[in-house]
Amino acid sequence: MEAARKLERHLEEIATKMTSKETMTHFVSAGMEIVQAANAAVAQLEMPEETRTRIHRAEREVLLATRSMIDAVLTEIEKEMPEDKEGLKKVPIKRKSK
Repeated sequence: MEAARKLERHLEEIATKMTSKETMTHFVSAGMEIVQAANAAVAQLEMPEETRTRIHRAEREVLLATRSMIDAVLTEIEKEMPEDKEGLKKVPIKRKSK
């Protein structure tokens, strides 16, 4: 668990100081491709249960890292967006009666 937190902190540092949004988007895409490939391999290959478990744990870590990257990209995007002065508005929804 601590290793995942260290990885997440490291990725956040990289995301905010060293890479562009475009690079982070590519990282996220690559991570998702890794997860999809691992899922396909697990589904098609005969392997011990311990191996499946290790692959699923690795997938989880990739997804957590991807989440961290997405959060970093969103933070950078939000910095560039103009501030909404009006805030949220309540929009009434009319329901059709049956």
